Amino acid sequence: MERYLINQLLNLISIPSVTGQEGEILFYLEEALTSEEVEFERQRIEGSWYNLLVGETENPKYVIAAHVDTVPPVDGSPPKPVVDGDYIKGLGSADDKAGVAVMYTLATEFSETLKEKGVLLAFLVDEEKTGLGSWTLVQNLKAEGAIILEPTNLKICSFEAGSVELVIEVEGRAAHGSCVEEGENSIHKALEIIDGFKNLSFLNRPYPGIGKSTYSIMSINSGDFELRIPQKCSFMVDFRLNPDQNTEKVVAELTDYLEKHKAKYRFIDISPGFIIEENCRILKLLKEAFQQALAQPPMVGGMKSWTDAEHFVRKGIPAVIFGPGELWICHTPEEKVPIQQVIDCYRVLKRFIELI
Repeated sequence: MERYLINQLLNLISIPSVTGQEGEILFYLEEALTSEEVEFERQRIEGSWYNLLVGETENPKYVIAAHVDTVPPVDGSPPKPVVDGDYIKGLGSADDKAGVAVMYTLATEFSETLKEKGVLLAFLVDEEKTGLGSWTLVQNLKAEGAIILEPTNLKICSFEAGSVELVIEVEGRAAHGSCVEEGENSIHKALEIIDGFKNLSFLNRPYPGIGKSTYSIMSINSGDFELRIPQKCSFMVDFRLNPDQNTEKVVAELTDYLEKHKAKYRFIDISPGFIIEENCRILKLLKEAFQQALAQPPMVGGMKSWTDAEHFVRKGIPAVIFGPGELWICHTPEEKVPIQQVIDCYRVLKRFIELI
């Protein structure tokens, strides 16, 4: 079964599945599940593809979910899985096709018992953009808990960072590039705003398992490589917040700061972090499964990025994040996942289902 798992991961990585273009991988999963006589349902997503649901779809007790979409490749080339020693490399290998491969293998192994155990396996779309797949799934869901498969280096994460993303536009005054005094450089004004972020009260606050609340400039657009002072500069910034920080207060402080600098701005995402209770059943059960499956104490930690788990928690369903691979290398040309971690993840979740 473990060789079968790794072969499926290699197959999945080779299928392009950029957000909004998940059709081919969904068709592959449907054909593969059908060949194994595993029943599934399609859950339609407005304006998108659909989620694939396996197991107890009417009234699940527990949900295990992974997303089938990836970010676009940096160089535009098609994904190509490579076995490199103890790792499998390729776009989506850790985020999140290792999780998809694990779930698919569980679906084939427990196809006859998932319903009676009350387990739903959810193959989700659109995680990398708007999270519409998970948001659609949770609308009428009354589950007791969920496990969201994401690269955590096999740490069981019971808390997740929040985030605030926005686009900021600064306007200056155009002039000939040599006439610095007559112009007003929008890039310089943008850099002044960025430099001032260090004084925002909600930043640089430490949180165990996450680090300090911080920010990162994700893109910047200005100028045209001609000898003229740029009139406009726009940039996107992502603020990573601690799980216990209030996003409304953060938004209010940012709004006040940007208006003082006469900058235009548009919030594109506001997602609060979360912390689930230590005595939560889903967390205790997953820790027990980890201990029994791998004969070692479970590793615990926090998730630095937004995941589909936030939608579950927002609807009152406790969710933990767990899976193979390291987050920091995802979305890059060097993305990879340790083969043994993929196998260990499968073993833990197999034991989890057996314990229910």
